Amino acid sequence: MTYQRVTKKDVAALTEIVTAARVIYPATEHYDHDQFKQVRSLPDVAVQPETNEEVAAILRYANANLIPVTVRGNATGLMGANVPIEHGIDIDMIKMNQVLEYDPDNLTLTVQNGFRIRDINEYLADKPFTYVPAPAMKWATIGGNASTNAGGMRAVKYGTTREHIRGITAVMVDGTIQHFGSKTVKNSSGYDLKDVIIGSEGTLAVITELILRLIPRPTVNLDVLVPFVDVKKAISVVPKILRAGLVPTGLEFFSRETIEYWEEYAQQPFMDHTGGGYLLITFDGHDGAVVQRDLDRALQIAKDNGALAPVMMGDEAHRVAIWETRNQLLTAIQQTTTAIDEVDIVVPISEIPKVLDKVAELQEQEQVGMPNFGHAGDGNLHIYMRKDDYSDQEFAVKVDRIIRQLYATAKALGGEMSGEHGIGFAREPYFEAYYGKDKVRILQLIKDAFDPNHILNPHKIFPLVGSNKQANRPLTLTD
Repeated sequence: MTYQRVTKKDVAALTEIVTAARVIYPATEHYDHDQFKQVRSLPDVAVQPETNEEVAAILRYANANLIPVTVRGNATGLMGANVPIEHGIDIDMIKMNQVLEYDPDNLTLTVQNGFRIRDINEYLADKPFTYVPAPAMKWATIGGNASTNAGGMRAVKYGTTREHIRGITAVMVDGTIQHFGSKTVKNSSGYDLKDVIIGSEGTLAVITELILRLIPRPTVNLDVLVPFVDVKKAISVVPKILRAGLVPTGLEFFSRETIEYWEEYAQQPFMDHTGGGYLLITFDGHDGAVVQRDLDRALQIAKDNGALAPVMMGDEAHRVAIWETRNQLLTAIQQTTTAIDEVDIVVPISEIPKVLDKVAELQEQEQVGMPNFGHAGDGNLHIYMRKDDYSDQEFAVKVDRIIRQLYATAKALGGEMSGEHGIGFAREPYFEAYYGKDKVRILQLIKDAFDPNHILNPHKIFPLVGSNKQANRPLTLTD
């Protein structure tokens, strides 16, 4: 059994579901890539539903006609998860962008899939509650964040996206609309299918609505930039801070090398030039004395372990500036080279220095620039590979060697392939080697139960077997 390409008859059927104004046929180049643009493949048609019922009708039609379906938010992903490898139908969630309910009594906000993180922040700006997960890409949609279980820079204290979604509405491949989870805090009622779908990268169902958990907005936020002679020295302090019983909101690390890329991109100097590596530490809460005490204790631990003079963020302007710099690091790396690729492995916190040793070794061995930064408080590293002047073929060979060695290092240290960016299409070829055939077999059974015809986001996360497996992985992604 093979997938079907979209015909004019199919376009006419889709037009009856969502109206002609919300059908883009043929699909434009806008739909063939994610942020990295390393993997490109154009859908036959893009549709923009506005309701759950329209999504359900699209899926019923696609499933009955064996047309592959990919879901798209704002395309801020990095691993090709939203790229329609088998063409077909691209469900563009851009018009499903409404707040459905604000419920302060139950500390929830219910929104549609296409509502952006920036929109959430703006909506809650004048309210006493906040949505905590803080990925750097504020224009990412909440549905996209849920599909990869994005983490962000507050995961040390608050956890990842999964911990902040109370419930979801999901449209199944047969067009049934299901509700998993609810506004309740507790649930011991059988299998938690909500958490199975979150992080599944659009391979099991289409999330259309999300009930988000809110928390009282912290009234006190304190940040400090702490320089060290090098980044390994900086990271060595992190377990000591946590061992002392302190729980920072965020613990970010970056190197002087990475900051230099930001300076080139931003055309301005960084606020400090004393360090070879930095920790950005933040604490929040509701009692100023307690928050200050915890920050002071963390600073004392840092000073006792080689920290240079800290840079205190004394006012809101400084706070905004330092976090803006942190949020722009990926963009800076991307804009100062011809192309980049990335690995976002996650390891136990104490093992981060061993990963950095491996990065230094590979950088020298392959002669590839490998700037990196990440979440020191939860062990998630973002390691980039700069293409610079290498040809496409040279870069691809080097990247493959680097990725295999970084994954081997992460596995040996008890880590995982991805902390928040997902597997997508770009890392699917490495998945079975990392986790083994037995785990993949279990995942395939789950996939078969949710999506028997394998029309939902083909060729993503892990290799598939079954009635609709294609004979070979596609060799050309731009046809």
